[in-house]
Amino acid sequence: MHLRIASLLFGALVLCFTMIGSATSAQNQHPIHNVFFGFEFVLQPLVIKWACRGQRDRDLSQIETLVVAFPEDAKRAELTLMVDKLSEMASGLESMPQVLGAELNEPQVERLCAAALPLNIDWVTPEQFVMGDESGIPDEQEAAWANFFRVVEGLQ
Repeated sequence: MHLRIASLLFGALVLCFTMIGSATSAQNQHPIHNVFFGFEFVLQPLVIKWACRGQRDRDLSQIETLVVAFPEDAKRAELTLMVDKLSEMASGLESMPQVLGAELNEPQVERLCAAALPLNIDWVTPEQFVMGDESGIPDEQEAAWANFFRVVEGLQ
């Protein structure tokens, strides 16, 4: 069970950094594209952070900035509905099984929370988002996301 959770979550998290670039690639392959394609893989680590009682207002504000920048794509992706549901779901540590879709033991939850709490997307601008430009990511955030991936992989 834990291997399944770690594998699913790790796969989702690896996609998190590639989704921004995938949106641009998808744009070139399909006449109708959506910059939020795969954005749920960015949201999952943030939802884990929120379930760990991490700060969510800045994350939600940044997501709103992207929604405002790309309103039609956000509407087609039902992003606001998805974010609202995930934010509501992440109501504390007791919500972790619902957020993850499975149970983790207490030490695993503690490690996952410690890795998730520093995560943010404050650095993402609409221009960077649509272009898949990760050059603006601060070193501490790059390290935080990499650490989160290591922790998730270590849950196996």
